[in-house]
Order: sequence, then C-alpha cells, then structure tokens
Amino acid sequence: MKSFDTHAVTPDNAPEKSRQTISSALQALMKTQAMRETLSILIPEVVQLWAGDNRLKNKIAGPIGKSIQKGLRTDNTRKNSHAPHVRRVMQDIITSLMSALESAAQAFEALSPEEKEKQVKALFAQCGTGQAGRILTRVMRALHDLHGQNPTALADAMTPVVQKWIEKTDFGALRDVADTIEPEIRALAIGINDTLWRYPSKLVLSLSFLPDLVNLAVIGLGETVGRFNRAAPDLVADILLSMVRSLDGKTLGMALNELTELVRKVHTGSALIGEAGAPRLQEDLRQMVAAILEHLDSRAYWRARVAFAEDKEVFRRSLVEVLADHPEFFTGRIKTYAARQNPDWRARRHGLEALEAMPDDDMAAALEEGLSDLDLQELGEVVNLSGVLANRLMALKPELLGRLAGQVVASLDLAEIETALHDILHVAGPPLRPVGRAILPEILSEICRTLEPAEDEYEPRMAEVRQQLRSLLMGEAVMS
Repeated sequence: MKSFDTHAVTPDNAPEKSRQTISSALQALMKTQAMRETLSILIPEVVQLWAGDNRLKNKIAGPIGKSIQKGLRTDNTRKNSHAPHVRRVMQDIITSLMSALESAAQAFEALSPEEKEKQVKALFAQCGTGQAGRILTRVMRALHDLHGQNPTALADAMTPVVQKWIEKTDFGALRDVADTIEPEIRALAIGINDTLWRYPSKLVLSLSFLPDLVNLAVIGLGETVGRFNRAAPDLVADILLSMVRSLDGKTLGMALNELTELVRKVHTGSALIGEAGAPRLQEDLRQMVAAILEHLDSRAYWRARVAFAEDKEVFRRSLVEVLADHPEFFTGRIKTYAARQNPDWRARRHGLEALEAMPDDDMAAALEEGLSDLDLQELGEVVNLSGVLANRLMALKPELLGRLAGQVVASLDLAEIETALHDILHVAGPPLRPVGRAILPEILSEICRTLEPAEDEYEPRMAEVRQQLRSLLMGEAVMS
C-alpha cells in the first residue's frame, strides 16, 4: 500500500520545507569525499588570504589551515567510525590552536618595539570598533521587548534546562568528589609551593604583584570618589540617595524575617536533637574547639599575641610621632569633641523620650517580662566565685596586691593630685553642692540605719565599727 507524506507542501510551510531540503542536501554533500577534498584545498587558501602580509596573522593562519585540511581529508583508517574521527579532529584543532598561539607569541616577541606597539594598537582597534557594544545593546533591547510581552520569558526558557540539569546530575557523585578532593588540593598546593620555593626570586616577584593590585584598586576608587567630590553637593546627594530610595524596604524586611526565623529554628532544633540540658550546637562547638586546641601550639599563640600587642604599640607610637609634627590634628580632635559627642547624646535622649512616651501598661508589662526572667542566681554565683578567687589569691600570694598597690602609689605625684583635686572642687564644688545636698541625706541616712544594732551574724563586727566611729567623732570633739 502506498504511503503518503503527512507533511505536504503548502503555501504556509513551503519556505520551511525548502530550508529543510537544502539543509539535508548540504549535509549529504558534505559527507562526500569529493566535497571534503575540495574544501580541504579551498579553506586554507581563504585563511591565507585573510592573513595577507601580516606576520602575526600568518603565524596563526598556518597551523589553523593545516588543521582544517587534515580534518577534512579522509583516510582509510576512519572507515565508518565517526566518534573516533571527531575526537581526533578536536585534538588536532586544539593542538593546532595552541601551536598557532605559540607561533603568534614568538612572532610578537621578535618584533621591534615600534612594531609591537602597532600590532597592539591594531588588535585593540579591531576589538574596539563598537560592534560588541552594538550587539549588547540590541540584545538588551530585544530582552526588554521580550519582557514586555512575557516578563518571565527567560525564566520559562531556562527553568526546564536547569531542571533537566538537576535531574540528570548525580549530586551523590559530586558529593563524593568533594569528599575526596582535599588530597588533590593539598597536593596541588604543595607542588606549587615546592616549585616557587625552588625559585625564591620568582616567589618574591609573584608576591610583589599584591601591592600593585591594591594600588590599582585604590587608584580606581580614588578617581571614582574624586569625580563625585568634584560634582555639586546636591547632585552627589541626589545620586547616592536615589540608590537608597531604590532599595525595597518591604523585601529587606521580609528577608530579615526569614533570617531571624532561621536562627530561631536552628536554636530550637539544636535543643531538640541534643541531649537534655546540652543543645547539639553546644556539643558541636565544644568538639570543634577541642580539636583546634589539641593541635594549637599555646606558647606560639600567646607569643604571637604579645608580638601583636607590641607591634600595635610601635604603630601607635609612630603615628603619634608623625602627628606631633602636625599639631592641628591633635587640636582638631579636641575642638571637635563637642560636635562629635552631641549627636550621640541627642540620639540617646530621643530614645529615652520614646520610652517615656510609652503608655504605662505597656511599659509595666515590658519591664516585668524583661526583668523578671533575669537569672539573678547566676549573678550571685558570679559574685561568689569572684570572692573565692580573691580569697584564693590572698592565700597563695598575700603580698602580691600590696606590692602592686605600692608600685602604683610610688609612681603617683601626690602633690599634683592634691592640687588638681583642690582646684577642681574649689571651682566645681559650689555649682555641684545642690546635687550633694539632694542625694547625700538619703545616702547617709541609709548608712546610719545600716549601722544600727541588729540580731544577725554581722552584729559583733558592726559594734566594733560603731565604737570606732564614736571614738573618731568624740576624739575630734575633744580636740576642738
């Protein structure tokens, strides 16, 4: 029975059918040995015409032409196996490209400085014709039009591809590679360092590029900021503040909500998967710190900390010595102290005003919830342990605190301190006296109530203190 082609040629699909026919014919023609032999002769000639008399182009064109010619010509060893042929052609192309690049580099190196400059200018002139910019502009315009028709057109096209990639990728194999790649990285690092340290001059030169890169970054940053500084203040403020206004506060708030919820869930989950009273996070951190300290040289660590502190002292001393030659920096710090401190005080005042303006019920509920959960027992234990450590120190080294106190007093100029305190209180005392008269009565009254007799374990000592105070006051009364 005769079969009929369901894709009949109609006026609507005639161009498409024609293109398919031509494409099929060209593919069949390219498979013929005669056409391949013809192209193997023709294409190298075209490449040679492109190179012309340019020495660099000739260096590149030679290997590429030979690679194309070799890839197009068939031999009896290929037979019907297409895949090995493709592999050989790709290997030949890559080899030829590398040879072409090496030949071009050699030719460029042999040129005179004038010729090198001409070649560089010609190369960048060809790259800087603006064609790439025009192509990018057209692509962006096309994407803009596409988004006007379908805002998610790219996502619709890319999502199936990404889904297929995820579906077909064996992430277990990736995980296995990640688990076993550490020896590779370590071996590579060791090999690179072994090579560099065999040539110390090259190592030094390679490291010398780092300051240059930093300098280039600083130059670029300085030039960019300098352009802003040379613009009008309103223009600069409008540009920068427009960037701030462009930020989506709603999106940022939602992202912050998700982050805070993540932290809460990690905290809760750590308590759930851990032992009673010991969250899993605590145990993991303990194991990590234990592993670090097990391999950490404590002596070297603390020597480094001491060296860092001494180096910081050297830096500060050097900075002060340089600033001493420019006293305007010191005086400027003093002059601007009020201007730098006042905004902080004003911000604190605004915060306290906002708290003061809160309704009484809200304030009371907040204080009760915030303060009632304070673990004052832990605070008491901190005070107790501090007392235990102080007593232990006094038992082990009773002379230590006395020696330290003596060294401090010996270094003080008591006459200058006395004069300074006298002058300060003489000037500031009268204005501050109302404050003292307002608060001292309550303080002294509470001290007197504390000194009153009471039936507790502290009464014997308090009786001695009262007697000492009585003797002091009576002695002064007798002397007066």
